[in-house]
Amino acid sequence: MKQFRARPGLRRYGKMCVMPNPLQQDRVTAELRRDIAAGTFEPGTFLPSGRELAARFGVVRNTVAAGITPLVEEGLVQSLPKRGYQVIGVPASAFEVTWTREGMLLPAGEERLDRGEQLRVERLQAPQVVADLLQAPEGMEVLVRSTVHHRAGAPWVLRRFYVPQSVAETVRGLSTPTHVDEVRLLSEHDLDETDLRSRWSTRAAAGDEARLLKSGPSPVHVIQRTGFRGEEPVYCELLTVSTGRVFLSQSRGSVRERSIS
Repeated sequence: MKQFRARPGLRRYGKMCVMPNPLQQDRVTAELRRDIAAGTFEPGTFLPSGRELAARFGVVRNTVAAGITPLVEEGLVQSLPKRGYQVIGVPASAFEVTWTREGMLLPAGEERLDRGEQLRVERLQAPQVVADLLQAPEGMEVLVRSTVHHRAGAPWVLRRFYVPQSVAETVRGLSTPTHVDEVRLLSEHDLDETDLRSRWSTRAAAGDEARLLKSGPSPVHVIQRTGFRGEEPVYCELLTVSTGRVFLSQSRGSVRERSIS
């Protein structure tokens, strides 16, 4: 389901090498995640064997293994050598999120993030990931607006919105330490996006992310969104989501790297 995923070794049947099918393995991931969230597979129990799951989904066992990998990364199951995959389960406090066409993870039924808390507006040198998204040299000065968003009193996503300093000087409202609609402000200054590209990955939380999200050792989903005007990046947005607070129950469109016009 994520853009960056290690592929299990290929299975060979006679002279034919069978590779995992990305669309089928995403279906395996989504349906098993939904079964775990619904309690079909209870914590402490084991997922059916690879052979049984392959028969259920009508795929090869290599595709099943690739589909289970994200569930291990998210902490929903654990791999026990010679025993299989044991279900850890979804935390009781976790809530349902959906992947939107605009490349966002949002609470089910909601159209946008709330205003968030702990708003910070800073000027700093762009870290490498931001420089890459903005197609700029590392260390370029950028303005970042960051907020932490809560659900049921607990933080679940850290949002960071970056623009080059040149854009911040043009759209001065971005520098104010008050809640604003950044994309709308850009549009009012003829910097509205004509293209939007998004990417999803999962990794270990950095120290500041774990602290703000109170996520402990749990991994995080990272959503990268970049808004373009023509061929030039205007802004990029990083959403860092605690995997221990959410579960994905449905997806609207592909979650792979995409361009949205």
